[in-house]
Amino acid sequence: RTPREMVRLFDPLAEHAEIQAALHDAARRVIDSGQYTFGAEVEAFEADLAQYLGLEAQSVVALGSGTDALLLALRAAGVGPGDEVIVPAFSFIATASVVLWVGARPVFADIDPQTLSVCAEDAASLVTPKTRALIVAHLFGHPADLTRLQTLCESHKIALIEDAAQALGAKWRGQPVGTVGEMGALSFFPTKHVGA
Repeated sequence: RTPREMVRLFDPLAEHAEIQAALHDAARRVIDSGQYTFGAEVEAFEADLAQYLGLEAQSVVALGSGTDALLLALRAAGVGPGDEVIVPAFSFIATASVVLWVGARPVFADIDPQTLSVCAEDAASLVTPKTRALIVAHLFGHPADLTRLQTLCESHKIALIEDAAQALGAKWRGQPVGTVGEMGALSFFPTKHVGA
């Protein structure tokens, strides 16, 4: 018998080899500044991301996680106890758990087999007077049909929140995902697109 070699799903050391010096310089700047949250590095990141997405600088706010971004988006949309939020039946747990955290009820919509995101027809059938928002998750870098979902949300006066944690760089009809709905959440967790 020969031992099997383990195939690593994520290998940050190999992936960062080419940019290791730049990463060390950035870490040194943060350490030397003593500013571990907020500060010039975060402001520069927010400005660069806003420019990349074609947004005004104040439109991008860095948070601790994509989950935090979804939670704050629901709060900003006024979602709370007694409300319902349509979410995809296929997504990371955070997409639905943030709905529970604000005291609302997640309503699971089937997914479109082409996009693997919320099916607009199924979502439309789930709208009730209690529906306050629809969270769409763009999975695997593949955008959902935002035209139909945006029309649905506008016609029912509900917030369209984009979970674009796995789709930085993806576009829907030329517009970056995360910028089409009322609010969008991105993630830079290493095992998502940053690690790809």
